[in-house]
Amino acid sequence: MPTIFDLERIAAAHWRGTEEERLGDWLLRAAAGFTGRANSALALGDPGLPLDEALAVVTGWYRDRGLPPMIALPLPLEAGIAGDALDADLSRRMWPTRPGPAFVMVADLPLGIPMDGLGAGREVRSSREPDDAWAARYHYRGQEYLPPVARRVLTSAADQSFVSICDGAEILAIARLSIAEGWAGLTAVEVHPDHRRQGLGAAITAAACREAELRAIRHVFLQVEVGNRPARTLYERLGFRYAHRYHYRIAPA
Repeated sequence: MPTIFDLERIAAAHWRGTEEERLGDWLLRAAAGFTGRANSALALGDPGLPLDEALAVVTGWYRDRGLPPMIALPLPLEAGIAGDALDADLSRRMWPTRPGPAFVMVADLPLGIPMDGLGAGREVRSSREPDDAWAARYHYRGQEYLPPVARRVLTSAADQSFVSICDGAEILAIARLSIAEGWAGLTAVEVHPDHRRQGLGAAITAAACREAELRAIRHVFLQVEVGNRPARTLYERLGFRYAHRYHYRIAPA
């Protein structure tokens, strides 16, 4: 199992900002505000400056781009142990946490997931680019339409597949499978609201992971919000295990 920092460095290659800049060991990322991961400073290791100076650089960098200064903080699963020092420092400096803390989960491939969600007339489709039908099914945080920058973020990994389960022309479920740094990443998993509780969540996960297996990839990760109990239960059942957690802190106004 890679360390928390190693796994976060791997994940950073799967969902990238359209702008990136190094600050010591930290990685500053921006993508016109689309997603927290692509618009936050990933705080790993030493920024190469005293903390207050580093925070001033981060704050200025994001405000120059019209974005709220935000830092992504990977943390151990258990709160209050080694690894929480920067989080405590930001708390003392009145950087509030953004709602929606999440877990990073990992699994070894192959998972051996049955495709029970595929009934008569349903098929799996995969493409290297997100077509309009795939994009129309993806509603990031409930957004009705994806911003123009979204396609650049979605195709920012070294390689990716956009997987769908379809019934004729109707798309029932989608996922994005990315490949970078020897790992697969599972993101943008969504099931049509009218077709939930039919096994499609497991089926689209299986279909995406098989794309990784075709590339001889043996490890996959995903991120899931702490409060999303149905998704967490599904991934636990499919063989994913918890690696660490993370949240974002936003600069005070």
